[in-house]
Amino acid sequence: MRYSDKKTIFHRLDPRTKIILSVGCACLIVIARSPAGLFLLFAALLCCFLGMRPSAATLRTTAKMMGAVFALTVISQGFFYYFEPRTPLFVLLEKGSGLPGRLTGGIALYKEGLVYGMVQSMRLFSAAVMSMIIVMSTYPSDLVLGLKRLGVPEKIAFMLTMGIRFLPAIMEESRRIMTAQKLRGLKIKGVKGNFAAFRSLIVPLITDSLRHGRRIALAAEVRGFTGTRTEIKNLKFAWLDWSALFTVITVVGVSITCRFYR
Repeated sequence: MRYSDKKTIFHRLDPRTKIILSVGCACLIVIARSPAGLFLLFAALLCCFLGMRPSAATLRTTAKMMGAVFALTVISQGFFYYFEPRTPLFVLLEKGSGLPGRLTGGIALYKEGLVYGMVQSMRLFSAAVMSMIIVMSTYPSDLVLGLKRLGVPEKIAFMLTMGIRFLPAIMEESRRIMTAQKLRGLKIKGVKGNFAAFRSLIVPLITDSLRHGRRIALAAEVRGFTGTRTEIKNLKFAWLDWSALFTVITVVGVSITCRFYR
């Protein structure tokens, strides 16, 4: 994910507004407990993301990643859910079936675990989609300026922004490394192939990431970066920003009231 220069509502928002919206979204992710509430939050954020008109490649990549995370989260929570009550759907290993059964206490797929996994997936997806909206609609320098205007020290704002910009570079480097490994004859089909691909990817990816980070540090040092710079852009709230802030504050306030004071 990287900044996409388009003319959408989110591109018109002040960077401070988008930062506050992300904080409000984080509060809603924590406050909401019901699957229906979390699904509505995710659906709203997904509609906002689609409203930014992402490319088909971005949509395919996002869908694949979300599908994989959803499947792993639901299955893992379904098998390793330890809260009560638990309703087993089917049992893989009985509790008293030899040494493995006594050590593990039995292995079963629980209905409540599946629901819990779906709830946690909605939380993860909501946070991820909100992050993608901010990254794709906010120029990095504007994000630094917005964080600074909200009272964040500029050095910390610079580090946060560089961390966000580093993710697309890592993804691009991962694709380049995997393409090179495939050209050398690496087979990535099946479970064994996936492990081989991971083993072939992780070492060069970490090495290249460290080199890239070193180059950024040297570039900042050569330019005399001290955390203080002259600002040529003036941020100003418009009616659209005030409307968005009023909406998110109202929604968070109502959610807190319903959650803790009903």
